[in-house]
Amino acid sequence: MAMENKGAPPKVDYFEKVFPLLKSFGATGLLIEYEDMFPYWGDLEEIACEYAYSKEAVERIQQLAADNDLIVIPLVQTFGHFEFVLKHDKFVSLREVATFPMALCPSNPDSLTAVTMMMDQVIELHPALQWFHIGADEVYHIGVCDKCKKRMSQENLTTQQLFFAHTQAVLLYLKAKHPNLKPIMWDDMLRFTELPVLQGSGLGGLVEVMVWHYLTNFQLPADIWDKFSQVFPNIWVASAFKGATGSSVYTTNIKYHVENHLSWLQILDKEKTKFNNFRGFAITGWQRYDHYAILCELLPQALPSLAICLSIINKGTFSFDIHNEVSKQLKSNCLIPINAPHLTEIPHSEFPGSDVYKAMLEFIRVDLAFDDFMNNEARLTWMNEYHLKRNFANPVHVEPLLAQAVEILDSLQMIYKSLQTTLSQVFYPNTVEEWLTVFPGYRIAKLSEVIDTVRNNLGHNKDMQT
Repeated sequence: MAMENKGAPPKVDYFEKVFPLLKSFGATGLLIEYEDMFPYWGDLEEIACEYAYSKEAVERIQQLAADNDLIVIPLVQTFGHFEFVLKHDKFVSLREVATFPMALCPSNPDSLTAVTMMMDQVIELHPALQWFHIGADEVYHIGVCDKCKKRMSQENLTTQQLFFAHTQAVLLYLKAKHPNLKPIMWDDMLRFTELPVLQGSGLGGLVEVMVWHYLTNFQLPADIWDKFSQVFPNIWVASAFKGATGSSVYTTNIKYHVENHLSWLQILDKEKTKFNNFRGFAITGWQRYDHYAILCELLPQALPSLAICLSIINKGTFSFDIHNEVSKQLKSNCLIPINAPHLTEIPHSEFPGSDVYKAMLEFIRVDLAFDDFMNNEARLTWMNEYHLKRNFANPVHVEPLLAQAVEILDSLQMIYKSLQTTLSQVFYPNTVEEWLTVFPGYRIAKLSEVIDTVRNNLGHNKDMQT
């Protein structure tokens, strides 16, 4: 399972409750991307965020993982997705594009210095490591700054070769400084590379690739497995149990992720024998699409999806019996719904974070009612912004709409209070504030504005003002 901390990192006490559940469903390890939740120190101190885990907390996470037979693989971004570093004034000079904080400049010697310092600190606090993930995915800006253009001209490099050069430098550092570690990297910056170029990249003997794909219908290059198997004898893959269906989606469509895993099993059945070793799945669950994006699906409400996806991987299929078994293990009084927006009932279940799960399902219902109201033909006809602005309202149409709006607002406010309590049991205050503000808070503010305006307008019926 991949535990990504770009947003909504859980409190350590939550891991104590959830790790045994992960083990029971067949998880064997944790891919942890700490991002700014790692307690960087010294020259890197300002990278750590306000609620960063302490060194003691990092140690406790590892102990809790070990107690549940979960190996820990840290992931430190070393090229792209570097916003959490490059947003700071101290590190702005490392940007490839001065106005964009996503990718570092591979031709600035200070870039490699920063990356190696980050890796060393993470490795120092993880003394029992076997594997280490260097990220290196989605590097969208490369070879565009003056330093890179000059270097590419002098060394006759393509942008792809520039990517190889920086990645190789990172890997050679790891090999020299931490020779017992086995590095892993994402595959996407390599997947369209021609075989001779990939063979000449120098990466084959230094790293293992992890092929990620989160769609239900596979869109990977047809030759990727033949090509990778000639360069990388061992392979990993990455699926998704949440965080792959939209950057502002807040509840998990389990059916989508079931299909993703079933598609992966079909692919692997045909392709994995081309490699010496198939290492395993990293089941990812992204919390936000980048450091500046809003939060998407939170972990507690997605645990049923994770449980089902783990069961699919371990049993090689999905069936009613598996669905029923997982539902019972989560102590649900009915089958866990796999298509949440179309709920007929909200299940009662008991697992770590089940109160969050239930409150999210209740929020779906009210949110659908909110959307229906805001897009209702009667509201758009007699209570739209144009009418409200001009105090122009027909009470015979507006009063029933007002009553409907008040009912929805009351429900939203109740759920807001419920989620404020349940989210605080799992997450730090900044996460709770962000989620409540972006999701129920926005709807409450919008609906309150409409209600207040209508109430002020009623009794002031007048001709349309232009």
